[in-house]
Amino acid sequence: MAEHIHVPDEWKRVRPESLKGTIMVIGQSDSGKTTFACYLFKELCRHHGRVGFLDCDMGQSTLGLPTTMTLALSAPGEATFPPRGEVVSYFVGSTSPRGNMLPTVIGSYKLQMRALELGAEAIVVDTTGLVDRAAGGGALKQWKIELLEPSVLVGIERGAELEHILWPWRWDKRVRVFELPVCERVTEKARTDRIAYRESRFQSYFERAHTLMVPIGPVVAFEIDKMTGNRLLALQDQQGFALALGVAKAYDRDTRTLAVVTPLPSLEGVSSIRFGSLKLDPATGQEIR
Repeated sequence: MAEHIHVPDEWKRVRPESLKGTIMVIGQSDSGKTTFACYLFKELCRHHGRVGFLDCDMGQSTLGLPTTMTLALSAPGEATFPPRGEVVSYFVGSTSPRGNMLPTVIGSYKLQMRALELGAEAIVVDTTGLVDRAAGGGALKQWKIELLEPSVLVGIERGAELEHILWPWRWDKRVRVFELPVCERVTEKARTDRIAYRESRFQSYFERAHTLMVPIGPVVAFEIDKMTGNRLLALQDQQGFALALGVAKAYDRDTRTLAVVTPLPSLEGVSSIRFGSLKLDPATGQEIR
């Protein structure tokens, strides 16, 4: 994300000096919500000692890898993006919340709690672009708001596309609601560009990968029914946060050992693995259909 951000006058209505707690930003894809969230994060850093940025967009992640949600905290005295403090990731296992509503909501909550444990005074939550009611976007946002209990909800919209989400919260005294128009400078990304972005991130990540032998049993395997060749997975710590991603290559049933291609140097700290829904070629970063 570029350091220099064009700031429309409408954004200045959201005064960072008056904000604390969790601030959730919602909007469709290509609404400029991530740019606004980055701007707000940097402004909040000028008023708080520790600020968290919670990137919940597992498809076009700003901070982490595709299929993950990532929390990063500001370093003391810094107002830069990406944040330079602690980084924690949660594996959803897909590039879309569709069909993955529970891990999306639960992962968001776990990362929010981690931010508070690490001393964040304010947390900016950048959500996915899924807001369509028919696709479950309305329910996803409603229950995420209910669980994370933001002090501020910022909706960035064209027309009334967020009305089904925002209207009840305008009257709920638990949250302040700001509604901003989409900036005229926002440009739409083509689907091919989104796919190319994910492939590039994966390819770069696995560039220095090697094969680790993972003993299944001593290392707990969640969703083991998804354990097939080239299945994307996360190697997780004791709290269920992702230490690294990997790709399953082969499973030896006699020794109950799984060969995993990953850049993680060793199994130190790995408590479990969780399989995602994607199959991936780690050499090219391309999804295998």
